[in-house]
Amino acid sequence: MAKTVAFTNAKPPSNLHSHRTTSQTHTVSFLNLNNLSFVSCALTLRHKNKQPNWSKPSLVRSKSGLGLGLGPVDPLEMAAGAWNRTALLVIDMQRDFIENQGPMLVKGGKEIVPNVIKAVEVARQRGILIVWVVREHDPLGRDVELFRRHLYATGEVGPTSKGSPGAELVDGLEIREGDYKLVKTRFSAFFATHLHSVLQGAGINNLVITGVQTPNCIRQTVYDAVALDYQPVTVVVDATAAATPDIHLANVFDMKNIGVATPTLQEWIDFKA
Repeated sequence: MAKTVAFTNAKPPSNLHSHRTTSQTHTVSFLNLNNLSFVSCALTLRHKNKQPNWSKPSLVRSKSGLGLGLGPVDPLEMAAGAWNRTALLVIDMQRDFIENQGPMLVKGGKEIVPNVIKAVEVARQRGILIVWVVREHDPLGRDVELFRRHLYATGEVGPTSKGSPGAELVDGLEIREGDYKLVKTRFSAFFATHLHSVLQGAGINNLVITGVQTPNCIRQTVYDAVALDYQPVTVVVDATAAATPDIHLANVFDMKNIGVATPTLQEWIDFKA
């Protein structure tokens, strides 16, 4: 596949977003985290056998301003036949993290609920294994991190205690037959769990990540996945969230530097083999 990449420091129009023309020239916006300025990048791609293979980093700014398509691996370079080697991880989309009165509220979490619901719907259509990664703690907090033990010493039910309403998934998300539920007690979905064994046994080597929150459970799960040689690892940038957009973007930027692909949800949906 031949491709040319051209950069310009010219300020793009305010309504500039990723789009496609009949000549298959793609224009995308880059977010420069150092000076908060934008530059535009024109990518001219000629596809062979309809199989994308982007060896250069690509960045895409979503309409919400939160999405950065970052990473040296094309976030969509999986043919349809590869979906059965893919798992969608839905991380911590529980009431105590998402609902307004939740004791562990992630302020950006509620906004992404519709996108997480859509990602799950698309995963089901593609036959992708859905892994529901949740926290469920001992009501006395005996299995929680030391810095959170005080939350379980009040005589009341602590956050995401097993069997509590706060440990349930938010409305619109449900575990169905064929899905897999994984309980964790630390940030990473791989730490002290059997997730790696389950994925290996299912022939999974591609991971797509959604949920909360970016600097903690998302980031640590992603870094462990990279260390375990899952490839590609994809973070859907507008189906993940943190307390603020700045925190979210900074962590997305870090993850792209270790080879993580970060498409918007629509980019992931639109891919056709």
